[in-house]
This record gives sequence, structure tokens and C-alpha cells, in this order.
Amino acid sequence: MKIPSIRIALAVGMVSLMGLAANVNGADQVKKDKDDADGSRYSDKSHRSDWEKGKEELARNLKIGEDRDFYRKELEKMGYQITSINYDKPEYVEYEVVKGDNTWEIGVDLDKNSHKAGKVDVSTNMWKADTTDQVLKGNKKVAAKDKDDKGLFNVRNARFSDRDHKSAWEKGKEELTRNMKIGEDKNFYRRELQKLGYRITSTNADKPDYAEYEVVKGDRTYEAAIDFDKNSHRASKVDVGTNMWHAKGTEEALKRNQDKSQAKR
Repeated sequence: MKIPSIRIALAVGMVSLMGLAANVNGADQVKKDKDDADGSRYSDKSHRSDWEKGKEELARNLKIGEDRDFYRKELEKMGYQITSINYDKPEYVEYEVVKGDNTWEIGVDLDKNSHKAGKVDVSTNMWKADTTDQVLKGNKKVAAKDKDDKGLFNVRNARFSDRDHKSAWEKGKEELTRNMKIGEDKNFYRRELQKLGYRITSTNADKPDYAEYEVVKGDRTYEAAIDFDKNSHRASKVDVGTNMWHAKGTEEALKRNQDKSQAKR
């Protein structure tokens, strides 16, 4: 009579274990789905269209031939918040601006004699000043208190200029593009990135036909997007581009690298 009881107990135990396993697997899947959804919001690919529209608007309205004050007033009139002044020279001024969750860097070359702009460049803002970063995270009061150029400028802000970092960043992009050749499987790209000294700090997408990584090396970050053929599972396209919207892991890696660099000085 005891044997059936043991069998019943074993059966109940097995059912409980199966239920527990199902719950664990389900929880893992929910977490993975959540991670995938969270990752996608940092994708430059998702933001690119709105950012380009903003760039076009800025380039159209920030016309050359005006004095310095014109550009501050025009930016504010269009709803852009100036969050940092990286350079403040008679011949060159550089602003970081924010609107919504987008940010741009604006460089204005000024003629030494007429003090009018001979060139206006609207570009990426990947190296963000602390005030810019805080405004993007929702702290709208950070830059609002600083209404004049003096309050927004610091000589140390030059380290955030994309213009100054551009040459090294482009060389890194060329290296990645050269080594991330098409025709390989997904594992190849993860290994290749690590071999080149890049740390994968976020996986924004991980699908059979598409993968997207944020990678960091030193003070540089890139977004590597890879399209895979559904049948061969080999890459048909590899795109290395900007990484302006940083996942938490990317921000932390850049901060650690920055701290290490400063400690060596």
C-alpha cells in the first residue's frame, strides 16, 4: 500500500519541478524580451530619421553671414536648448544643443574682421558635456539657469568637441569596416570585435536576420549593425556607424575608460 503513495508523491514532485522549470524558462524569456525591447530604444537606426530632420532644420535656419548673437537667438526661437559652449573664441564658437531626446553640435566659423559667420556646421554630438547629458536625462533646470555664454562655457568643455575627436573616430570606423567583412556567421563578429580590442557593451537587437551591437574602445563608441541571410545565416551587410544614444552599459564603460585615462595623467 505504501508503493502507490510513493509513486503519487514522485509524480507530484515531477509535476512541481516541471512547473518550476516552466516558470523559470518563462521568466527568462520575459527578461530577454524586455532586454530586447529596452535595447532597441538606444538604436541610432531607430532615431536617425528624427535626428536628420532636426539637422536639416538647423542647417536651413542657421544661415551664414550673421553675427554671433543671431545664432543664439535663432536656436532659442526654434526651441533648441543650448546646453554647453565647447569653444568660445573670436573666430570660432561651438554649441551643444538639445531638443527632445536629440542633440547636435554646431560649429560657427567667424570672420576676424567682420565678425560674421563664414561657415556653419551642424553635426553629431557623441561626446556630450555633463550638462547636455543631464538635460537629455530630464534635468531641464541644469542649463536653464545659464542664460549667457559665460555661464555655459568652460575651457575644459573643449574635450567634448566632436570636431576634435573626429579623426581618431574615423580611423576606428575604417578599421572596423575593414575587418567586419560580410559572409560570416554571427559568432565571427563577436570574436572579431573582441580581437580588435572592442568591448560589446549592449546588444540592441539579436534576431536570426539582424544583430546590432554597441561597442566601446577607449573614449570611442560605435554601433555595428549586421544583416543576416535567413537561409545561410551569413552576413549580407555590415554597417558601422555612430552611437549617439548610449545604453547604460556603454555609458558605464566610457566613464570607466575616462577615469582610467585621467588617473594616468
